[in-house]
Amino acid sequence: MDLFQSATKADALPLSDHVLFKGDDIDEARAAVAEVYCDHRLETIGRQPFAAQHNRISGKALSINVMTYGAKTLIAPGALEGFYLFQFPVRGHASINNGTNRHEIGGGTSGVINPEASTSMIWSEDCVQVMLQIEKKALIETARAEVGLPAGTSLQFAGANKLRNGEGRAFLGLLNFIMKGSEGDDALLGSDTLLGKQLERTLMVGLLQTQSHNFSSIVASNTGPMPRIIRSAESYMHENLRAPIMIEDIACAAGTSVRNLQGAFRNRYGRSPMTVLRDLRLELAWEELSNPTQTTRVTDVATELGFFHLGRFAEIYRKKFGCTPVETLRAALPTEGFRPF
Repeated sequence: MDLFQSATKADALPLSDHVLFKGDDIDEARAAVAEVYCDHRLETIGRQPFAAQHNRISGKALSINVMTYGAKTLIAPGALEGFYLFQFPVRGHASINNGTNRHEIGGGTSGVINPEASTSMIWSEDCVQVMLQIEKKALIETARAEVGLPAGTSLQFAGANKLRNGEGRAFLGLLNFIMKGSEGDDALLGSDTLLGKQLERTLMVGLLQTQSHNFSSIVASNTGPMPRIIRSAESYMHENLRAPIMIEDIACAAGTSVRNLQGAFRNRYGRSPMTVLRDLRLELAWEELSNPTQTTRVTDVATELGFFHLGRFAEIYRKKFGCTPVETLRAALPTEGFRPF
């Protein structure tokens, strides 16, 4: 099926060899969808009979889904939390409310739902959508690596986007290629191969290039992908967040001089490599303090990440996150037996 062409009712849905659910019981459909997405409210509107089908192939960080409910349908999942959801109707249309982001998709336009905002949707009768479910962490990491999303910056999509220009057609062409290549049991996604990983990465980059978001102006101003020096340096940083590395180590791993490394980071981010490394470590500290065990202590988290001056650590942590490390830990642990240090 060409995703630019509206499907007729008689057409078989894409990914027909990978049916997750098919049936006319609304409670069974809700349960099946909740297993792979999240719990949600599902109601029919009008008299059209309910006839759901959900086809799906899964990769490591994303899945491609084709869905229809037959009837005009209200879907209200609240906040998706752990994933972004790209939607492109190949038949019919949908009204999307995602926090303050409200838009209509269909007729060649698409949209992305942000994970943090409460969401509700109304799909028209016989609406068929191709959707990408992408792990929040994976898409943000891709945005950092490919288009320079600053550490600590949220990625927020907005509005409907036409996909009939060159980049849009190329993006949908890749989706077509993957779905057609997944006929039978030979799914291109999900296999632990270099091709599978690269296809996922390319889909995420395509999403960043074709959908409107709060970083679109930076994406448009970039003349190409992130320089190899920065990609290599950031990869080394991520692998060594707990290690006592110096700027010379990072430059060596990136295959360049310290001066060139500093210049590349200044041009890309307006910050030094060591400041970027510090922010990455602060984000890991926040993750560990927000998801603690009974033995988690601020001192241990800080020193393991190279912050040996606890007063300075608390100061830069509060500047970045608006609260102290102790407050983060206290909010995540029961009061009884709370021992921050």
